Amino acid sequence: MFDIMAHSHWQALFKPAFIYVYLLGTGVIFVFILLWRLNQGSHLADASVDGVAAAYSNTGYVGFPLLFLVFGSSSQVPTTIASIIVVCILFSIAIMLIETGLQAEKALHHRMKHVFSAVFRNPLVVSPIAGVLVAASGLTLPNSIETFLHLLSDSASPCALVSLGLFLASNVNQADSVDMRAKQIAWVLTFTKLIAQPLLVAVLALWVFDMNNTLAMMAILLAALPTGTGPFMLAEYYQRDAFITAQTIMLSTLISLVTLTILLNLM
Repeated sequence: MFDIMAHSHWQALFKPAFIYVYLLGTGVIFVFILLWRLNQGSHLADASVDGVAAAYSNTGYVGFPLLFLVFGSSSQVPTTIASIIVVCILFSIAIMLIETGLQAEKALHHRMKHVFSAVFRNPLVVSPIAGVLVAASGLTLPNSIETFLHLLSDSASPCALVSLGLFLASNVNQADSVDMRAKQIAWVLTFTKLIAQPLLVAVLALWVFDMNNTLAMMAILLAALPTGTGPFMLAEYYQRDAFITAQTIMLSTLISLVTLTILLNLM
């Protein structure tokens, strides 16, 4: 998160139509799943994690290389914008909701104090803010710090993937005892991520906002990506039940082999 924000060229990232389309496409899906899960009686923290799982595209490990192959170097800026939206904005909103849900039993003033304190001590929030400050200041980080940050950031997703795999493996022997409803929710989140979100973004990009065709195709393809490991990290960080999130990541990744192939052929 820090690396993305600290090395972003803000003038190049100013693409209003793309930002509106992808921000709305992500936000509407997140709110829809959040309200749906709350209506089912889910805790606010769990509903927030599920909302992220349905709206969080794997822009880092799938988005950048895939769009580069399809659109070339012109795809780097839109993919960076999408990454900032899901990794920074979506995460920050989800964290605030999770913290609010976890402090629900406390008095309002104590609750708000704890929420803001927890949010602004959370590395998922502090990192992008620090990155923005570095980018705005024009400072250049020493090579030693740059190397350290690259090593650390490069290890984050692989570690999350190994953790995810171990978590899924640990549930194999308990498959019969796992609530069938949880599996159904994972399928709904997968359908929402791979079908509903790209359809929504397509409507916004092609009929609501004035976007050129290539940029619109990039937005749709980014929205059609499978769920990344971010929601699983969020569930683990707050010690919530990660089964639905893990299943969503696995299912969306496997099924996206088909849906992305169809979408690319249509394009």
